[in-house]
Amino acid sequence: MSPPKEDIQFQRRLEQEIELWIKEGLIAPAQKDRILARYRVLKEADEKAGPGKLVTTISILGSILIGVGAILFIASNWSLLPKWGKLFIVFSSILTSYGLGFYFRYEKVSYPKVGASLILLGSLIFGAGMFLIAQMYHITVHYPNGPLMWGLGVLPLAYLLRFKSLISLAIIDLLIWLGMEVRFWISYSSYYEIITMVNLYLMAGIALWGIGMMHREWKSLRVISSPYIILGSLITLSAGYILTFDIFGLSFVSDAILMFYIGMAVLFLLSVVPRFLSKEREKGWGPEILGLFILLAIVLYLSLSFPEVRSKAFQGGFRLFFNILFTLEIFGLIILGFIRQYPTYVNVGLLFFALDVVARYFDFFWKLLPRSLFFIVGGLLLLLGGIVLERKRRKILGSFNIEEAD
Repeated sequence: MSPPKEDIQFQRRLEQEIELWIKEGLIAPAQKDRILARYRVLKEADEKAGPGKLVTTISILGSILIGVGAILFIASNWSLLPKWGKLFIVFSSILTSYGLGFYFRYEKVSYPKVGASLILLGSLIFGAGMFLIAQMYHITVHYPNGPLMWGLGVLPLAYLLRFKSLISLAIIDLLIWLGMEVRFWISYSSYYEIITMVNLYLMAGIALWGIGMMHREWKSLRVISSPYIILGSLITLSAGYILTFDIFGLSFVSDAILMFYIGMAVLFLLSVVPRFLSKEREKGWGPEILGLFILLAIVLYLSLSFPEVRSKAFQGGFRLFFNILFTLEIFGLIILGFIRQYPTYVNVGLLFFALDVVARYFDFFWKLLPRSLFFIVGGLLLLLGGIVLERKRRKILGSFNIEEAD
């Protein structure tokens, strides 16, 4: 049986709980030593070789650097190579990366993290290879289809292997495709039409968030739910953050991309509606879905019928509304993180809380204070805010147990 995830808080709580187990007669004193010895080995491994997550991070960064370097080397010498040489380099690189990755991951099981990073490298080369081959044969296509095919090509392998890194790569590819595709539907002759992309990505973030929640409800998919939830929440709050600024003199309506708005809404509903039919749901699941649905409805209405507002009073009113809405999103996310015991929600909520405080500070106090006093007061507030947020963060995260700390 593989050991649980390493976590300092878990080990500390285990040492406290195990004393209670002995007093209650649940285990014998000899079993205490055996249990603690098991986790002591994990602690020593972390101290000598670094935590498992550090190894994963280093391996992934190494794979990305190798992939970028290989692509740049091939691209710089591309015109000098014959076509068969180009094809050989592309396909041999893909097969070598995947082959070594599967060997280290599943055959020589002592290096599973390195194997996973090599499989990620193979997926990166796969995407680059598509573009290089298209260039080599002068294939004229709708160029947003490149990241679309890349993402769709990686996604089945990601689900087969249950790799978060591949899921993240596929999601990023599809998000890039979304922006490139919409570029053909919107005329960028005017800056005012760019703001429609904010609403579209906000809805895309909500859709990803809903898909991630659906994955969490299925045990077989729970291991790959975090990329959807993390990227979805980051995109949703990033777009919401933009809406807190003075942009309400612009027009949010774009009939040209109506199908994309509807597509994001349908994708969200398809991902969450089936879960309401299930009798087994995680704690706090309903309020989270309701909050996302309300936010989606507001943004969808804004995207379909919001006129260009010329009145400064109305612009200020809309901006105030979205500032209040954004604040509710932040605190709702932090509360949900505590209720559902998801440290990710707490961290994301605190990040955007800090960003919002900084933005509103510059909005309201820049003109009210002398320049030198402005920076002094701002620095003191940021230091104080950092202390308060870090203390609160440690307190909240300290209440989570290891199984829920992803």
